[in-house]
Amino acid sequence: MRRDDRLVRLSWDHHHALAMARRLILEVESASDEGLAMLYSDLVGFWSAGLLPHFRAEQECLLARLIRHVAPEDSAVTRTHSDHLYLEALVATMRDQPDIETRREALRRFAEALRAHVRWEEATLFALTQERCDDDDLDAMAADFEEQLPPLAPAPMGERPTD
Repeated sequence: MRRDDRLVRLSWDHHHALAMARRLILEVESASDEGLAMLYSDLVGFWSAGLLPHFRAEQECLLARLIRHVAPEDSAVTRTHSDHLYLEALVATMRDQPDIETRREALRRFAEALRAHVRWEEATLFALTQERCDDDDLDAMAADFEEQLPPLAPAPMGERPTD
């Protein structure tokens, strides 16, 4: 299904999230203690500046309107909340545990969970949103995204998100 233009802003955030997940997956196992500290620092910056506002926008803008058309107990709604909470818990684990190997494992699990979550949202949550929400809902979401989300970072090598 082609992505509705009003949801593309979230897809662009997902592009950045997949890039971060890929970097973590490629680097976390072989990273030195210093390299792991750098990965963790980069993730915390990305988390604060990008993922937290993105999660908030999905919940306050998208899910709040989607549940007009599906039950709050719908599996898409509950999975979105559950995935977000799991990722938040992994960040808390990294913050709370100074042990380098505990942090390494949490970074690895975070990368895998983030990648799976983004792919699921793109394939399932956004498709459901486009099917169930009307134009007024999608217009309101897009306006809220514009207001709530930080400006986009420059696109890596001029890339744009795809369907």
